[in-house]
Amino acid sequence: MYQKIIIVSGGRLVDPVFFQKKIAGMENHLVICCDGGARNFQYLGIKPDVIIGDMDSIDPAQLASYSAQGIKIIKYSASKDFTDTELALDYALNLNPDAIFIWGALGGRVDHTLANVFLLCKGQEKGINTYLIDEYGEAFVLDKKAVFINEAGKTVSLLALSPRVTGITLKGFLYSLEKSTLQMGETRGVSNIINEDRASISVRSGKLLVIGYWQKDIFPEAL
Repeated sequence: MYQKIIIVSGGRLVDPVFFQKKIAGMENHLVICCDGGARNFQYLGIKPDVIIGDMDSIDPAQLASYSAQGIKIIKYSASKDFTDTELALDYALNLNPDAIFIWGALGGRVDHTLANVFLLCKGQEKGINTYLIDEYGEAFVLDKKAVFINEAGKTVSLLALSPRVTGITLKGFLYSLEKSTLQMGETRGVSNIINEDRASISVRSGKLLVIGYWQKDIFPEAL
């Protein structure tokens, strides 16, 4: 069993060094390419283990080169019902890893970004930690509880992905909550700040999207 699986989608990756450091720190991992994400592999200087998609976005010469290297290629019809990223996530979930990290799935088209955010629910429902990662931060759907150690100053936003999220308790945040409820569409959970060395978020029910930024006051729109 692979402990960690990386899925590389076709969205933007601004800083290759960031992702190279991420993958260098992982042991026993599998790397999946989502069709158009192949251009990101050239940019990152790494090689996928599996390529999944309808192959409409990958350069044919690059695909032939990967095939010659023995890389597993899973081709779907162009009239498929699901995005390449969802197909890759389903493949990864079936391998039952400890965690899945999806890169290149944020920014660009709003419809694709939102679809990728909702894909996080699939991982949560299977009890597998699944994250959207970029150079600025991470997003995940909370599975009961998350703990943050030595991350004071970090901005964290909370959004409901189900009609109601109940029993939300925040400890170690500037704005604390105790067994509170967040409704879908509310913005009350946006831009909270960790202000203690140990902080935590817990919920009783519902799907709570957690978005955390790696560095204090550094966001995509600020650069």
